[in-house]
Amino acid sequence: MKVVAIHSQKGGVGKTSTAIHLAHQASEFGFETLLIDLDPQASASYFLSGGDSKGLKARDWLRTNVDWNDFIESSRYEGVYLLPARKSLRRLDQLMTDDVSEKHLKRLLRSLKSQFDLVLIDCPPGINTVTEQAYRAAHKILVPLTPTPLCFESFQHVLEFADENAIGADKLMPFFNRVNSRLALHKQSMDGFSERFDAKTPLSIRATTEVEKMALERRAVAEIKPRHPIVRDIQALWKTLMRELDLHH
Repeated sequence: MKVVAIHSQKGGVGKTSTAIHLAHQASEFGFETLLIDLDPQASASYFLSGGDSKGLKARDWLRTNVDWNDFIESSRYEGVYLLPARKSLRRLDQLMTDDVSEKHLKRLLRSLKSQFDLVLIDCPPGINTVTEQAYRAAHKILVPLTPTPLCFESFQHVLEFADENAIGADKLMPFFNRVNSRLALHKQSMDGFSERFDAKTPLSIRATTEVEKMALERRAVAEIKPRHPIVRDIQALWKTLMRELDLHH
């Protein structure tokens, strides 16, 4: 079982839409997939289950006798399942911080190891104890960045957080999201990112109003408009992720 965390310090950079796109791709490739929604906004839960999920209470995460299958739901995509969020997850960071255990998420994943090929974790924005547990549990951490000068500082903070917690930088997989190729600022930011971090230019996903329409349709863009150019970007990200994870049947 491979585990991918999707995290950004900032909200509104396309973290949840990325999770939904990857869940759809995983379904297309026939992988049994679990999406864990750890964001109190519960946007991924809304997309995949219609927003009617009861979900786990924050304190359930601290229990050692939880049968996670009591909370896992099927989704609109074949082979994709959801561990939904609820608003009480706002308290989860404090509860995890106060608790002596540091392995709540790893305990969950260990109990489900035989059931899934892939786990996607939609993390809350910011950096906290919940984020740390997701980073430690993940094989890869996708970091969506908007191509502006602020993305430098955002990613630098992520690198420092990983370093402070002895999490290898090789786990991190940044990519640019909502890219407008006609904006000079976006191009300059993407080029500058490579220079600052001494790395090749990350993959990018173009900006399009079709992503905004996902909230109305409750479906991935690749399902709504399979021939739209953004679908090629999504597929490139997915295939790169599969190679990085050595994910195969």
